Amino acid sequence: MEYKTGDVVLVKSPAGDAIPHIHVKLLKRIIIKPSKGNSFDWPGYSGWDATPVYQEEIDMLRKQWSIPFTTPEKDLTFVYDRNIIKIKEK
Repeated sequence: MEYKTGDVVLVKSPAGDAIPHIHVKLLKRIIIKPSKGNSFDWPGYSGWDATPVYQEEIDMLRKQWSIPFTTPEKDLTFVYDRNIIKIKEK
């Protein structure tokens, strides 16, 4: 599925399924191409700069998981394409 800047999506954590899913707003598309290194080749990746949307989800992550989000639309995070679950229905 193609996402665009401003979409609100549900995402999972790359740290594992124990951490609850949250909603984020997609801000800027990031695509890094694979590159050659000295001892091994670096894989490419793609995703989005994003910001959490709901204060309740931010509070839960901070209190239960010590993830230092504070305020909707001020905190920034990176979301890999593979961690996007679905777009929020409007």
